[in-house]
Amino acid sequence: MSECPVVKIYKVPHIKCEGCASTIERALAGLSGLTATQVSLPAREVRVEFDPARLNEREIGRVLTAAGFPPAT
Repeated sequence: MSECPVVKIYKVPHIKCEGCASTIERALAGLSGLTATQVSLPAREVRVEFDPARLNEREIGRVLTAAGFPPAT
């Protein structure tokens, strides 16, 4: 049985437009265990909900970075 979903908010300063948001959403969509993604342009944040038994924060950060949107540390 899966664990309760975890919610994590990543600050991503390079989000500037809807195109950026779409790129991020497409990049994260392929991750197994991701249950929800929300990109906020005004806040420059990416909110994700995921199953920690199937996915971890490091992998999400790696995918964001590979897509050209590294999270702030």
